[in-house]
Amino acid sequence: MRKFSDEERERIREKLLETARELLLKFGPTKTTVRDITEPVGIAKPTFYQFFDAKSDLYVEIFQQELDEFAKTLESELAGVDDPQERLEQFFRCYVEFGEGNEFIQEVFIKRDYREVLGDVSSDQLAEIERKEMEVLVPPIRDIQARSDGPVSEMEPMTVLGLMGSALGLSILHKDEYDEISATLDEIQDGIYPHLQREMITTLARGLTVEG
Repeated sequence: MRKFSDEERERIREKLLETARELLLKFGPTKTTVRDITEPVGIAKPTFYQFFDAKSDLYVEIFQQELDEFAKTLESELAGVDDPQERLEQFFRCYVEFGEGNEFIQEVFIKRDYREVLGDVSSDQLAEIERKEMEVLVPPIRDIQARSDGPVSEMEPMTVLGLMGSALGLSILHKDEYDEISATLDEIQDGIYPHLQREMITTLARGLTVEG
């Protein structure tokens, strides 16, 4: 069995993740084999298992990388925003921008059921995905709850996330349809979709944080 230096291992590991991400988006997990992933990297199929126990481990790690980047963005964007309504609005905007701009998240988590897309991911891995997601999303919600006297202060964080997903997530899912409608209308200059997103973000954040 070939031995790799730490530098080689890191380089190969990152290249495997990069290749797997590209192939997953292009062909899906069931049509992507371990050999498909290893050939562009220049290693043999058996060598793959020096880096990952299974193909599904790559997908879980890719998702974790995407969430880590989102967590950094959230921390940066929320820094210095003290007003609970403004803070929640910014949280929602980050969520929307992440969903709109990240191709992996679009394909795997918004347009489809990730449990189907990721194929042979185990129940333990699914639980780890959900745990990691909550690690990123719940603390900012709890922080906003602590700053607000509005309805959000008494809600479970999962309720807030559910409202966010139901309103903003669904509109992301149907963005193309809104864009088609916008092409036939002149009333809203910048398009229906961005207009609705702005209004939903403002209305939802105000309704959750302003004391009734």
